[in-house]
Amino acid sequence: MTQEITQVYTTPDGQTFDTKAEAQDYLRRPKQKEAFDKITDNNEELTTWLLDNKDTVDAAFEVGTIRRVTKSDKKKLLAALEAAKKLFDEGVDNHLQFLADNVDDIYEGFRYPPQKRLTEEERAVAAKNTLMAETENEELSDWVIANQEAIAECYSAGKEKRVVNEKAALGLATYRVRRAEEKLEKLKAELATAKKGGNADEISEAEEAVVEASGKLEDAKSNLESLK
Repeated sequence: MTQEITQVYTTPDGQTFDTKAEAQDYLRRPKQKEAFDKITDNNEELTTWLLDNKDTVDAAFEVGTIRRVTKSDKKKLLAALEAAKKLFDEGVDNHLQFLADNVDDIYEGFRYPPQKRLTEEERAVAAKNTLMAETENEELSDWVIANQEAIAECYSAGKEKRVVNEKAALGLATYRVRRAEEKLEKLKAELATAKKGGNADEISEAEEAVVEASGKLEDAKSNLESLK
């Protein structure tokens, strides 16, 4: 019999979680609820929906931006890959061999594809479409979009706020802009080389890399401006 030792995180009230992040989210929920009650005028149904559907709200607000792979995404991806590997190992489906053989590489290398940068108006429309697809409730969708900043603050309730050295933060932001500019120039040069070679796949890949790097540079510049 194979015995496995697994690490779990236990909260003061006895609840257990597989990850530290999940345990922290659970402990922060009362603070988040308190914050949401203020902006929803103690609408318990709306507050509960916001607490239970953070992924949906985040997805709506991330439309038109470079989508980051979250800890939740990584956990779901690993579970899916391990399930595929188990099916292959048990001989259920041999078509899953590639996934089974490359679990670690796929898990570590997964990134969302770059997205077209949208205007504020386009992002609002896309965000509403995302919310409507999940809720089929136009009034709720409009309310969420109108209260985006307040909702983001509520989700952050209970987090420990770090004291940031303003000079150090400005220096780091400046460095990140410079690095982003250097990377973009390098990728543009690689794109020019790919175009000379004429390989359609290489050109497409290089173009996507340039688009993603351009978006990251814009984000870095916006962050730098916010600190000035």
